[in-house]
Amino acid sequence: MNTIRIYETDSHAQRLQARVLSCEEGENGWLVELDRTIFYPTGGGQPCDTGALGTALVTDVQEHGGVITHTVSAALPVGQTVEGRIDWARRRDHMEQHTGEHILSGTLHRLFGAENVGFHIGSPAVRMDMSVPLTAGQLAEAEAQANAVIRADAPVRCWYPAPEDLAKLTYRSKKEIDGAVRLVDAGGADLCACCGTHVSTTGQVGAIKILSAQSYKGGTRLAVVC
Repeated sequence: MNTIRIYETDSHAQRLQARVLSCEEGENGWLVELDRTIFYPTGGGQPCDTGALGTALVTDVQEHGGVITHTVSAALPVGQTVEGRIDWARRRDHMEQHTGEHILSGTLHRLFGAENVGFHIGSPAVRMDMSVPLTAGQLAEAEAQANAVIRADAPVRCWYPAPEDLAKLTYRSKKEIDGAVRLVDAGGADLCACCGTHVSTTGQVGAIKILSAQSYKGGTRLAVVC
C-alpha cells in the first residue's frame, strides 16, 4: 500500500490521524510506515520534517523505492491509529526558504539564463549553485525583482498536470521523470518540477536576501535567506 502524502496537497496541515502499517527496529530507532503522512521525507534539497507520532518522537523521515519510513523513538503497534504532529516552526521555515528559492531561481533564469544546478536548505541559509558567473549588479537586480514578486503576494500553486498538458508546458527541471510530475508555480516568477512543500502565497516568504556569492565550478554559489 502506498502512503498517502498529505504534504503534497496541504503543506499547512500540522496534525493528522494515521494507521501504523509496519514497525521494525532499526539502527537509530523504530522504522514506521503509515497509511498517510504529513511528514515530508528528506529529498529535493529539503530536509525532512520532525515531530511526534503519539508519544514517540519522529527524528527522521526517508523515502526509498516509493516507501516513506518514519524513524521514531519507541515502537508503535501495527494496526493502531496514532496522531502525527509536525514541528511547525521547522516546516514553516522550510516552506518559506524553498518558495523563496523558486522565486529567485526563476528570476535569475529569466534575466540571465542561469540554471539552478544545486540547492540545499541549511541553517541559517539556503545554498544555491547557479550555472553561470553572476556579477554583483546582476544579483542586486535579481534580488530586487524577486522581492517585488513577494510584495505582490501572488498565489503559489502546486499540482500534477495531466500528461498531455505537461507536454505543452515549459518549466525548469524539464527532464525525464518516472511517474507523475508535480509542478510548482511560484506566483508567476517560476514554474518548476518540485516535490517540496511551499507557502500558499509569495508574500508569506517575507523577503529574500543574498548574503554572499562566490565563484564555483564555472558558475556562482549563493548563500540566501528568506
